[in-house]
Amino acid sequence: MTKASVSEITVLSDQAIDWVIRLHAGNASDRERRLAAEWCNRSAAHLRAFRDAERLWLEMGLAARPAEDSARPPTRPDDVKPSTFGALRVLAVAAVLAFVAVLPFLGMADAWFSDYRTGVGEQQTVTLTDGSVVFLNTDTALDVRYTASGRQLTLKRGQALFRVAADVGRPFEVATDSAVVKALGTVFEVWQQDAATRISVSEHAVAVKGLADADYRADSRVEAGNQAVYRAQTGLQAMLAVDAGQVSAWQRGKLVFKNRSLAEVVAELDRYFPGAILIADAKLAQFRVSGVFPLNDADAALGMIEHILAIKVSRLTPWLAVLHG
Repeated sequence: MTKASVSEITVLSDQAIDWVIRLHAGNASDRERRLAAEWCNRSAAHLRAFRDAERLWLEMGLAARPAEDSARPPTRPDDVKPSTFGALRVLAVAAVLAFVAVLPFLGMADAWFSDYRTGVGEQQTVTLTDGSVVFLNTDTALDVRYTASGRQLTLKRGQALFRVAADVGRPFEVATDSAVVKALGTVFEVWQQDAATRISVSEHAVAVKGLADADYRADSRVEAGNQAVYRAQTGLQAMLAVDAGQVSAWQRGKLVFKNRSLAEVVAELDRYFPGAILIADAKLAQFRVSGVFPLNDADAALGMIEHILAIKVSRLTPWLAVLHG
């Protein structure tokens, strides 16, 4: 799909959803119905966009239509009847779109007051004063505090890879909301997740402790080729051997999935693209996905999902994409 065609489809989708909202608002005039019908008759693409928008409206539960009607989505604007619930539906759509519009600004305090940061979809390589190198992934914020006795870093949000320069007299530690990770070697990755810290080690090892712990326990090591999760409530979970190429794929601008649910894939892709990707159907969310996806091209990634699962992707706005059957 070329950029031109993507742009055209996005414009038609936006216009189609506007018409569907108007016609379902409960107060559409005969003139508006006639204009909507004329818009649909401009081309097969216009009519297809209207039908897709109408179908999505119904699937997302925003159309509150009688059961006998809902099985057959309207194919023309004339088929859409006024509803007493129209105003509520329009407010619901407005609320969803308003929420999507502010998504890029959520959590900005972490970024504004951090030494290093990346926005959604950005990555950055930072060389610190001691020669250590940090590779920040999407939507990440990091503070750095070096003293004569230690190197303390705070990962406020997001994910980062650390290549640590040797300095025996100054330990290198990375703190998150739930844990502290101490370098015992060279290369490791820390990802601050909801109420948890995921640690992946590429070379040598790290030690992990809770924020309130005075010392690192002997059994707190995570060795090279392994990954572990630390939670404040349960401590360090059992280590798992991981595919280094798969874990580090984000550093090469890719994401690799092997037999993962669509819900998991979308949750991961969502981290890299502004706005939101929604799945319209709970059953669809459980479809299994395997593949290598680009991080710098949302249209390409969504197109691959569309092809792999034989489903449809509709962009209702530049900030909102919906996956549906």
